[in-house]
Formats: sequence, C-alpha cells, structure tokens
Amino acid sequence: MKILPLVVASVLLSGALVRAQPPHAPQTIQVAVDVEGPADAASKLADEVKKGLATEKDVEVISRVDARRIVRLIVSASGGVYGVSMLVTEQYDRPTLMVLGIEDDDLAGRMMMLQIVNEHQGFAGGDLAEIGRQVVASLDDGLFKTLRRLRQP
Repeated sequence: MKILPLVVASVLLSGALVRAQPPHAPQTIQVAVDVEGPADAASKLADEVKKGLATEKDVEVISRVDARRIVRLIVSASGGVYGVSMLVTEQYDRPTLMVLGIEDDDLAGRMMMLQIVNEHQGFAGGDLAEIGRQVVASLDDGLFKTLRRLRQP
C-alpha cells in the first residue's frame, strides 16, 4: 500500500509540470505570393499585397519553393482599369490525403504533386494599391479566418 502515495504524488507533480510549461507559440500561416501580368502592374501589386500581408501577425510570406500554399494573382490592364484574378492553391501532404480517404500510395503520390485550388476571386479597379488591400482583406476574411479557426483548440 506504499505505492498508492507515490502514484498520487506523481500524478499531482505531472499536472503541475504541465501547467508550468509555457504555451506553444501559435503557428504561422505560410504563403507564397506569385503575381503575373505586365511587369509594372505585377510588381506594384506584389509589393502592395506583401506589404498588407506583413501587417498580419500570424502570416508569413515565404519563397514559392518552400510553400505548400500559394496566392497566385494574374493582373491585366486596359484603359487605366486593372483586373486581377486571385487563385489560392495548396499542395496536399500525405496525412491530409489519408484524412480525405486516399489510401492508395500511387494515387496519393500523384495527388501530392498537384496544386489544388481552394479559393478563386476576381477584383477590378483603377488603383492597384486599393486592389492589393482588397486582396489582403479577402484572404483575411476568407482563407486565413478558416485556417485560424481550424487551429484553435
């Protein structure tokens, strides 16, 4: 019966240790930004979107090579009006495919090479800075909001 006090003490001590650990740092949402179109318009839009994403505390813009999630913007211009098409694509990993029920390794291998579109929107206007703000606001209210909700305990 001398074991029971040891078990109780170890359970109490382990609970105290768990509470004493610092909370985990929140995960960042990592995205790459890829903008195509006329060089001057694409460059300005990319700068505006990256500047807007930099204000998000939990969003990190990373290189396209390292990114699973890519924000693709295609800009066109005509008569001082810009049209921007936004596609957000994601490359699935094996655990995600398992959750989706893809158990066959060959099929999973092929699917992991693809970029799956999970959001598409269009924007238009005469000011690329304003369109950039709209793109960031749309991401924040759509995809980023969903991702933040998913990682909450």
